Amino acid sequence: MKWGVKFMISSLFCILLAALTGCSNDKTNLEDATVPLALGLDVVDKKLHYYISAPVFSKDIQKKSREGGGIAEGLRQSRNQQDAQFPGSLAGRNYQVIIIGNQLLQYKDWFKVLDVTFRDPRNTITDRIVAFDGSIADIFQFQAKDQPPLPLFVKAIVDSGSRSSATVKTTAQELHRQLNDRAMTPSISEIKIENNKIMLKGTTLLSQKGQYRTSLSYQETSLLHILKNQAEPGVSLTFQVDDLQQTLPFNIDKVSFSLGDISVKTKSFYENGRFQYKIKVKSIIIITEKFLEFELLENSEEMENKLSKEMKKNIEALIKKCQDYEIDPFGFGFYARAYQYPLYKEAQSNWGQELSRADFDVEVDLRIGATGAVE
Repeated sequence: MKWGVKFMISSLFCILLAALTGCSNDKTNLEDATVPLALGLDVVDKKLHYYISAPVFSKDIQKKSREGGGIAEGLRQSRNQQDAQFPGSLAGRNYQVIIIGNQLLQYKDWFKVLDVTFRDPRNTITDRIVAFDGSIADIFQFQAKDQPPLPLFVKAIVDSGSRSSATVKTTAQELHRQLNDRAMTPSISEIKIENNKIMLKGTTLLSQKGQYRTSLSYQETSLLHILKNQAEPGVSLTFQVDDLQQTLPFNIDKVSFSLGDISVKTKSFYENGRFQYKIKVKSIIIITEKFLEFELLENSEEMENKLSKEMKKNIEALIKKCQDYEIDPFGFGFYARAYQYPLYKEAQSNWGQELSRADFDVEVDLRIGATGAVE
């Protein structure tokens, strides 16, 4: 019996020793590996160009990232080119961000270029899809001493911007869903280079085929989040409430406020040969800034009416803007599909055009809950 126990212990020791030996043979030192974290895609002279950025882990090299790129017909086909530009082995394609140039966005179905991302299970599908207002070569060659490496910085500003409703956070998986759902059209975050810094620009709106249509500012993006019922409390908006003569180097006729809990109710029906939508937005707000002479405590109802009127006007302008481009980033098609399915089914193949004919009735009810510590 004792001999049997000793034999089992010896056997287990040999197995563990063999496993450890195998691991030591297969190990790859971090400084010997290349981990690409950013992928860029653009069109130059009618040819697909790709760009990649990978961090450098060697303490002896001052520049903490290495960039590469080239011309390719597809990402998988370009892998040998990528391998040839980086030392060591390329450890997977776990990109943090995929940045798309505005020239590529002019083409329909450009998303098919990312087919290998979904076909190869070793790849991630949580990459942030980001549009760049400019040539992709410019941002991959951009170096700033006061900013982290490109992949980490772009991912960080997109994530933080989406939390404050200044942009959207669309992953490769989410964009795939949006492109294949006829009840809405896609939206992705947008960045730019300004004053020698990489900055958020807002949101890029795409057609159902992925083609660029238009861009939204920070505030328009916040209204988009509100209409999609995805805005968190704390969203900040600024509206002009009086047409005052500008005498100072700042806007004296605008009021800024933050929204608390936001209630958005959307109803859909069909009448007179068109889809009809009734949208009601309600929220308690906190006044965060005002320059004009206005007694808020005594005239709060008047200010509530002014702000409600301006927010209604801005929402209607945003909806009209999207109707003009025949896109539906709000997902109004979901309501039509849920409540008027037979009629929606007839129009789903060209939903953007159908939505451009729809009528909208918008109602905004804002109530001032606080005016700050001073008046």
